[in-house]
Amino acid sequence: MENLRIGVCGNIGVGKSTLTKSLTEDPLDKILLSVFPKPNGEKVYCFPEKFDDTVLEEFYQDPISTAFFSQIEFFNGRLERQLRIEEARGIVLEDRTLQEDYHIFGKAQRILGHMTPGEFAAYQRTYNLMTEKIDEPDLVVYLRATVDTLMERIQTRGRPEEKSIPRKYLELLNHLYEEFIDKHVKCPILVIDANDDAPLDPYLNMVVNKIKDKIETLDLKITTPGISDWVSLPETKATIRSIAAEKVLEDYLQKNPSLIAVAANVGLGKSTFTEIAERSLNIQGLYEDPDQNPLLKDFLGNKRKYCYDLQMFFLDMRTKQRVRGKSGDKSYVKDRSFAEDLVFCDLFYQQGHLTKNQLDQINTEFRKALNNLPSADLIVHLRGPSELAWRRIQQRGREMEIEGGWSYEEIRELNRLYKNYTNDVRRHGLHNGELLEIDVSKIDLTNRIHMGYVFEQIYESLSGEKIDFDMILENDKK
Repeated sequence: MENLRIGVCGNIGVGKSTLTKSLTEDPLDKILLSVFPKPNGEKVYCFPEKFDDTVLEEFYQDPISTAFFSQIEFFNGRLERQLRIEEARGIVLEDRTLQEDYHIFGKAQRILGHMTPGEFAAYQRTYNLMTEKIDEPDLVVYLRATVDTLMERIQTRGRPEEKSIPRKYLELLNHLYEEFIDKHVKCPILVIDANDDAPLDPYLNMVVNKIKDKIETLDLKITTPGISDWVSLPETKATIRSIAAEKVLEDYLQKNPSLIAVAANVGLGKSTFTEIAERSLNIQGLYEDPDQNPLLKDFLGNKRKYCYDLQMFFLDMRTKQRVRGKSGDKSYVKDRSFAEDLVFCDLFYQQGHLTKNQLDQINTEFRKALNNLPSADLIVHLRGPSELAWRRIQQRGREMEIEGGWSYEEIRELNRLYKNYTNDVRRHGLHNGELLEIDVSKIDLTNRIHMGYVFEQIYESLSGEKIDFDMILENDKK
């Protein structure tokens, strides 16, 4: 990804704006940026809420009659901000997340009776449609404070439009925030006690260091920014650079036999990536051929009957592939990583195709096999929206996938289960090598320049070194 997104959440008056603005300035921004193991010009960006002042003033003056219109306008402001977030490179601080618009303030207006059932249903539908393709932040920082603290700070900062905010409204928002954090936020969460009466500078230093420590526990260094450096180059220069990256990585893999495993949801380009890497880098590909699987067609016809047997077949197949891939005779790229079958098993258990005992047996057997196998050197996780995966499944038209195979709802649920795959395999002890995420909604695997960027990231992940393109091109001239 091009950025690391941090959502800063909290009630009115809790200190979000003060915190986010301070974290973009020296010296606090340097503390945040230290989470990047290989700094490459990243910055800390603050994207505060931005609304029409007239709409905000009218809402505070008459929250009942203006609730629906105002909530739509506030939501539009956050959607507009999302475009700037997507373009940023580095660490992005979101002063209130998009999800808060619905779960906190939209719900509050309905609870208070300021929206009719029809208005809330229309707002809810708009929110769901517009946010379907927008991921949560990588981390949510929740600033928690009592209503007494909030009331005191609102009076101290003296914003005219906020002076009439009733205590009961802040109490309702606090309750909704607690529910939001407990039930609706799926990404990692850091809770900060914002009742602290310490001087501002020590408080800000405490918060930024807690954020830094939390990020480092998430192993988010796997996300390496840099594609913008490639696509901003003239096409010829970028193409020459991609050829250089390909050659450097090929030479490295010839001298250092490695196993690269490719992870992705169905339809997101796993096999395409594997085949391109095999041919471009002159390494051996390891594939799962659906046509050679004796159980797959039966499974797609009767998932409950054949699910357990199919997973045990995959375990045997992937064990043999892992042994071959780590034989040391050459470098290999593997179509699907070892632990991904466990993602599918979670889905199948939810659907009732596996019993709890069968799921436990499969997990135990996978770990038993993994305990005796060397780790892949690198997992490349191709991630992207479920809509993109579904569209590609329809385009390639494999009969087994369409006739009785995957549904859109299943692909969408798999995407949710895959969301934290790169972090989960590390935390659960399923992978000891390097990790790299590639967003295929931004990276075209069939574009040579884009693949040059990917090969650069793979080389840096495996070798721990950066490619000196200037030196390479200078030597080529000689």
